[in-house]
Amino acid sequence: MAAYDFSTLNSSDLEDLVCDLLNEDQPQDSVIKYKTFKEGRDLGIDILYSSDSKEYDHVGQVKHYRVTGYTGLIKDLKEKEVDKVKKLSPNRYIFATSVDLLVSNTKEIKEVFTPYIKNINDIYGKKNLNRLIEKHENVLHIHYKLWLSDISVLKIILNSDLEFRSTNFIENELKKRIRLYVQTPMFRKAQNALVNNNFIIITGEPGVGKTTLAEMLIYEYIAKGYRLTYVLDDIRDAEKVLTMDDSKQIIYYDDFLGSNAVEIEKSKGNETRLRKILRRITKMTNKLVVFTTRTHLLESALEDSENLRRFNLKAQTSTFELKEYDLSLKKKLFINHIEESSISSEFKDLLYEERIVNFVINHNSFTPRSVEYITSENNIEVVNVADYEIFVKNSFEYPEEIWKHAYLNQINEDDRLLLNTLLTFGKPVNIELLENSFLQRERYEVEFNNKSKKIYSFKKTLKRLDGGFIIIKKDKIDFINPSLVDFLLDFLKKDFNEVLSIIESIRYAPQFSERLHSLALFDEKGMSKYLQRRLIEDYNLFINDKGTRDAQLIQMAILIHKYVICENTDVIICDIIEEIEEWESLHYNYILNSQFRLFMKSVKKNIKINSLLQEKIIEITTELVTGEYDITDAIKLFNSLTSSFEIDFNTIDTQEINYHFDELFEDYISQEAQWLVDYALDEKEVEDKLLEIKFLSDKFNDFGFKYVPNFGPFERSNWNEIILYNLYKRAMEKDD
Repeated sequence: MAAYDFSTLNSSDLEDLVCDLLNEDQPQDSVIKYKTFKEGRDLGIDILYSSDSKEYDHVGQVKHYRVTGYTGLIKDLKEKEVDKVKKLSPNRYIFATSVDLLVSNTKEIKEVFTPYIKNINDIYGKKNLNRLIEKHENVLHIHYKLWLSDISVLKIILNSDLEFRSTNFIENELKKRIRLYVQTPMFRKAQNALVNNNFIIITGEPGVGKTTLAEMLIYEYIAKGYRLTYVLDDIRDAEKVLTMDDSKQIIYYDDFLGSNAVEIEKSKGNETRLRKILRRITKMTNKLVVFTTRTHLLESALEDSENLRRFNLKAQTSTFELKEYDLSLKKKLFINHIEESSISSEFKDLLYEERIVNFVINHNSFTPRSVEYITSENNIEVVNVADYEIFVKNSFEYPEEIWKHAYLNQINEDDRLLLNTLLTFGKPVNIELLENSFLQRERYEVEFNNKSKKIYSFKKTLKRLDGGFIIIKKDKIDFINPSLVDFLLDFLKKDFNEVLSIIESIRYAPQFSERLHSLALFDEKGMSKYLQRRLIEDYNLFINDKGTRDAQLIQMAILIHKYVICENTDVIICDIIEEIEEWESLHYNYILNSQFRLFMKSVKKNIKINSLLQEKIIEITTELVTGEYDITDAIKLFNSLTSSFEIDFNTIDTQEINYHFDELFEDYISQEAQWLVDYALDEKEVEDKLLEIKFLSDKFNDFGFKYVPNFGPFERSNWNEIILYNLYKRAMEKDD
């Protein structure tokens, strides 16, 4: 027998399921057709059949009571529901619940509703509903949340890589997410795109539900036996796990272009890898990739990248926009959040009022996140019932004030210090590093601002913020969502004194992230003398053992050269460069790669530093060039390095460079050939492209290499037929 516990269904989901099951169970020649009756909250009607002779002929009531069980159920039936049924006086009363009923329970319910419940067959407990599902399995295709309540499916999902998102990703939290979710037309649209293309990129602005949609899709595939890989911060992780076998894999990369404009620079190093993965994935079976990103970041990436535009990325994108929510879906989502909320019944009763419902679902600021905010118990701790309506309206009228209110009024000074410290790290940070950085800030406040030091301040602060402002992912900490980062960046830009305190109390090199640079404006105001002195006295104090030491040393050399002014700056920088053992971080970290190129250019006239770089130039060049994934930019970089330094490629092992350029040329030739197949209107375009490729290969060989491009993708094509077809296609498009 089926064994669903219905824990992933909310009240209205359960009502719809019971209604469908009852209709399926009717004889084919029956005139009875049940419908759900959404106004049943007040009248005691969840399911209704009206006949010509009687408006309330058959009345059905559906009760979940997954929390209180039978004790809470029977209490409410006796105290609240009996009087409603008496007023309706139906010919037949049907009662259904997700609670598992004993025989004695069934008899008691029948007695409560005598004479309206004719016999115990009109009472459906959990087992009875499961028998109906087994009898009418076609309902599973309609009620997509139902199969997620299967314990075996939940276990697979909970044991997947999604668990890494938060230590709070437990069964109850998962079920709650599913209950809250309202399926929009975009769900099937995205699902179809995933089937057709093997990948989707879900876009939308903060709070509209990109991540929720992505995870709902992923749950389905995990249940079908797909192994999930959750990419945290590096698209190379996706490359590594994409096996060529027939195993089922689904890769999930949330916010793959960064979570805000400050972080988009990292995506530029991922562009070629992204195109490479997508080309591979479209030719593979049982391999799927789900990306999410903010709409404006995708637009920016497409605007900046001819290659991405040519790959026609946007045309293959499932775009999640808020307009997909019509008023009925908004209302359902709102009601789901009210039902799930732990706020008191007084607050809930206010939210159920028609004027409040209409205000919320018709407001331009409606998003799942805004609804979640006003129904969260934590957010209304200091709000009384009399002021709750004002709180709700202000939350929608001034959405930017949501985080501001929470930041200024709901947390204390230590909490704000920890959030501001976490902000300086551009990605999830190890708990130990954050603790040491927080304690450094605390020491700074004690020394300069007379702050009183508290015992166990970090642990207490972490506990207060967890779940509301931050999430703990195993041993790492991150902000609970990107909108909080956006708020902090914008808010702190207006508070120079706080930004100065953040800068002066920096503990580790990774805190000098792009986020900090966006706040600090070092170039205009310079680095504070206090921080300069700390860097000069012992730069090693800024190095931590949780990251790559060499990468941190490279970052320190760049920072000190750019911002520190003292007599022995050059000596310190040379000492740092001497300490660097491996330069491979220039290959893996695109931002560091870009910064180091600028550093090399700026020290070109510094004999001491430049001569030291010359000693290490072969390794530096190899890592810099193999970290560049655009063929044109890679050759430009090569040219820049060879014009500044003495490099004889005939005397060194160039296998790694050769292999890298083989891949770049292969990727470039394949991409350009495909673009011409799709769009070429003249054979001269093909000839020009071949000359361009020849020119690039000649430029590469000028450095001492002997590369011969493979023009196979061009030679296999009948260009005359292709061009005629493209001309015909263009003419047809104009006619349309």
